[in-house]
Parts: sequence; C-alpha cells; structure tokens
Amino acid sequence: MEKEECVGGAVETLSAEGSDQQPTYATHSLLVVDCGSVFTKAALLSVVDDQYRLVARAEAATTLIPPHEDLSIGARDAIGIIERVVGHPLLHNGQLITPEQPDGSGVDGLAMVTSVGGPMRLLVAGPGREALAGFMYRSIGGLFTQVESLPAIYPDASGQSPEWLQALQQVRALNPHALLVVGAPFGSAHTQANIEETGKIIKDWLDSLPIDPSPATRATARRVPIIFTGSADDAPMFTTALGERSQDVVSVEALSPSTLNPLNRAVNALYEGSVLQDLSGYPNLRALSNIAPAASMTALGGMVRYLAQHFKTNVVGVDVGASSTALSGATARGEFLPAGHPNAGVGPGAGAVLRARGVPQIMQWLSFMSSEDEVREYILMRMLRPRALPANSRELEFEHALAREAIQMASRAPGSRVGGLHPLDVVLGTGGVLSNTPHPAMAALILMDALQPRGITSLVLDTAHLANMLGSAASLDAIATAEVAERDSVLLQLGTLISTVGVPEAGQAVVQVTLEYADGRKHSVEIQPGTMTQLPLLPGEQAILGLYPAPSVDVGLGPGQQARASEPVEGGTLGLILDARGRPLMVPADPAERVTRVRQWHQAIGLEA
Repeated sequence: MEKEECVGGAVETLSAEGSDQQPTYATHSLLVVDCGSVFTKAALLSVVDDQYRLVARAEAATTLIPPHEDLSIGARDAIGIIERVVGHPLLHNGQLITPEQPDGSGVDGLAMVTSVGGPMRLLVAGPGREALAGFMYRSIGGLFTQVESLPAIYPDASGQSPEWLQALQQVRALNPHALLVVGAPFGSAHTQANIEETGKIIKDWLDSLPIDPSPATRATARRVPIIFTGSADDAPMFTTALGERSQDVVSVEALSPSTLNPLNRAVNALYEGSVLQDLSGYPNLRALSNIAPAASMTALGGMVRYLAQHFKTNVVGVDVGASSTALSGATARGEFLPAGHPNAGVGPGAGAVLRARGVPQIMQWLSFMSSEDEVREYILMRMLRPRALPANSRELEFEHALAREAIQMASRAPGSRVGGLHPLDVVLGTGGVLSNTPHPAMAALILMDALQPRGITSLVLDTAHLANMLGSAASLDAIATAEVAERDSVLLQLGTLISTVGVPEAGQAVVQVTLEYADGRKHSVEIQPGTMTQLPLLPGEQAILGLYPAPSVDVGLGPGQQARASEPVEGGTLGLILDARGRPLMVPADPAERVTRVRQWHQAIGLEA
C-alpha cells in the first residue's frame, strides 16, 4: 500500500495498486455533497459486490439566494432525490443517519465540497511581497483564493489625500477575508525599524477599513486574520508593532523552496471560518458532517494527483464553473501544478471574462456572425440569471466561447504552472459546462482550443461529476474513493488527440498517420496543414499507431521524429483526432473567414455547422 502526502491543500490519497488482498474499507457507505454557486450535487457511494461503487447521484438548485436564503435546503433537496432513488432514508428530521443501519438506512460519513461564497480574498503586503511572489503562489496554489496587493500608499496626517481615499475605497470594496504579510527575504538588508514600520502601516490600514473608524466601531468590526511568513526574529517585532491587533496574527516559517507547506496550511485553515461560516444556512449544513469541507479547486487537485500517481502519467483536470475556473496538473513524478481563476466562469463569472478578454476574443470561437451587443446582452443575462440554460445553439456557442476564454485566463493567472506541463498525457474535463455538453465533440473541442496541447493526449470526460467529490471523500475513506475513481469517475473516453507543431514545406503533408487494426485492417492518411481530421477507432477498439511527420513538424518527439507505437492505442467516442491547425492556434481576423474556419473545425470533429 502506498501513501501519498498532502500537497497544495489537496487531500490525502491512497493507492491499492499491486495488492492481491481484498481491500479493507474504513466505511461501508459515503455521501458526498458538492455545493456550487448555482447547483448543488450529491452522490452516494457504497459497497456493492465487495467493491465500492457509485450508487446514485442527484442535483438540485443551490439555495443561498432568495427566496430560500438557506444553503442547507439545496443540499437536503439533492439528498432527498437520492433517498427516493435508493428507497431508504439517509436523513432523519434533517440530521444525517450515521452510521449506516442494518436496514440500509443512513451512511457512515458525509464529505462536502464547495465553491459557494466565492474565493477567500487575500490581501498581500510586506517587504518580501515581490521578491518571494513565486514561492508564495507555489505555496497557496490549489487553494481557492483571490490574491490582491495592498496598495503601496501610506495615509498622510489628515488621512484625506485623494490618493489615500481612492486606495482605501478599493480595499473596502475588496472586503478582504485575511491579510498575508510576507517578510523580507533571507539575507536582505532589512532592519528592525523596517519590520516595525511594516507592522504600523498594516495596523493603520486595518484601523481605517471600517467606514466609521471610531473606537466603538472598531471594537465590534469583524477581525481580519493576519498571517505573517518570515524569520523567527522578525515575527515578534512585527506582532508587537500591531498593538492590540497582535492577537489576530498567526506566524509561520519564512518562504523557501523547502518550506511551502506551513503557509499553505495556515491559509487553508482560514477558509471555512472566513468564507463559509457566515453563509446563510451553512451551520445547518455543516452539522451533517464531522470533517471540514474542501474547496472545489482543492478537491480537484487531490483527484488529479491520484490519477497521475495511479496511472504513472501527466494529468490535467479542467473544471469550468459558473463563477470560477480551476485547472489542476500533476506529473508522474509527483509534482503538483495548480492553476485557477477565482472569478472567471460562464455564469456570474462571465463579467470577469468579458472585462479581461474583450468581446472580439470571445467572438473568435463562434461559427456564426454576431455583434458585440448580442454577446454583451448574453453575458449580462447569464450574470443576472445564473441558473439559466442555453436556450438555442447560439447561446450554447456563447457559453462554450466563454468557457474557452475562462480556461485560458486560469492557465495564465499569476502563479499558474500548468502552462509549462509537457506532455499533456491525459486531460480530464469535469464540471457542468464540460460534462453536460449535448455532444461529446463539443467538450473535446473546448479542451483542444483552450489548452492547445502538443503531441499525443488522451481526452476523457467525467460525466458523473465525481472528480471534485472524490477528492474530498478521500479524507473519510481513501481506498474506497480510489476504487470509485477507477471504476466510475472517468466514464467517457473521448479519444486520443495528436497535435502537431511546426509548418511543413509548401506542398508537403504535415504528417502521415497509419493505423494497424487487430483484425489485420490498415488505414493510412496524410494530414494537410491547417486541418483537423477524425480517424475511425471505436471505444474499446485498439490499433497500432504510426506517425511519420514532415522534417520540420513535431508530433511530440522532436521535429521530424517518426514513431510506431509498441503498444496499441485505444479508441474512444470520437476515435483518433488529428489536429494540424498549428500552435499557437490562429483564428482569422476577418469575421467571414473566421466563421468559415470555425465551421470547418466543427464539421471535422463531427459537429454540424
């Protein structure tokens, strides 16, 4: 049995690979609840024929907003659907029946995943903020945080200068959940006076945040937790300079390549109390479980790390939500490469995509002529009505265009390390936007366009929406959730993708592809530049793959390097996909040419224009 340590806030996972013994489960049944900003999902996992399996899953509307304004109602609605499916109760008088009873009622435990309430807004300051930014992002990567910098401005004597008032208004609008102070790097020329000055500046900022800064108001205002990461010598001086706010400080080790986990744990420990505790109905929901909930972004990281470890390959998980987008990468060597954008999505997060990327970037993915006004109207509608589903094919393409841009924003966010992961051996799509596409080719095209992988990649889809849930449930029974992950999570193999890089000489094909099937059939095709092609390779069908690129073209092995697989590749719903559109992917600027090109891509992958 192999044990995997926690990294990046990801939950612990276990692998039973290579064991001939019957696994020993810590539980017999588990209930997992995933509270999203728009929908709440629930899944029942249980032992069936001596194996842990997914028994039932359900979905209901998240009830944080009027008229209910009680987060626990949506969760109980989803659990109620499961109760009707399995035919026995899981709750009694609103409380979880635990442990599982002899008559099958109840469960042995409940785990929660959540993205409701948004990210933990973290305000960063201190002399090491810029010099140690890389270590800071590596440390808190995988946590559901929105990192902003404290403005580098100090109030004047009157406290009424325009610059100060503008900066103060910006910080008040952010309404930070916590403050992170990064101490000076080791060996830098800082003095005791510098540390004390930093503490005094932080204290003045925090005292100024209440709109009414009177002592009575400050005494009753919400206390902002402060995390100080720095040397053991600097921590007491900084804490003393804060005066009465010293009780709000948690000090952790200074950031370095070998001391990333202390800050990660300190920030993660604040998530529930700072973000979730005040949500309407959360205490009622929290009472159902004896373990703290995991943020969706953190739970996805745990699942991806398990898959990378179990299959000894590089994996990237992609979850596009209504309000946020998460990417989690993990390598066969055990590296964890998280990325995410806490405010970019296809619902309430569509506004952030519009502001950051602009209408032309969104329109480049459309297979029809549109206008900026139509795009803006759709985005406004999704922000105001986040539960609305696309009503026609145009609205569906708007949603998928937003998903592409949200994924790219996440991959390029500060601290993102997914962009440097090569090769992308497996890409796992999860979440409602990808898993609920009317045709699997739509999900595949979103992932291909947004991530633009190079070389050979397997595209898989978590149609059961289990990836995030299992990442959290592993804290209750890691062996059980590993079994469900292997058998029930990755249900849909979309297909194998081969993406070429480089331009051949005029008149040359990009690559010649051969397939040798088990029944003796052979298939050979030359792929032309700028095109995308599907080759027949059905789910469960295998064939030996041969790749013979042009001298200047790379299929993942180096320019001109040919390959004939020693092991057969397996087919999928979409067969074998050849993407010779080039990297980076270029979309024509002319609207008419763009529409024609996008329609060609849709047709090539099996979608009608």
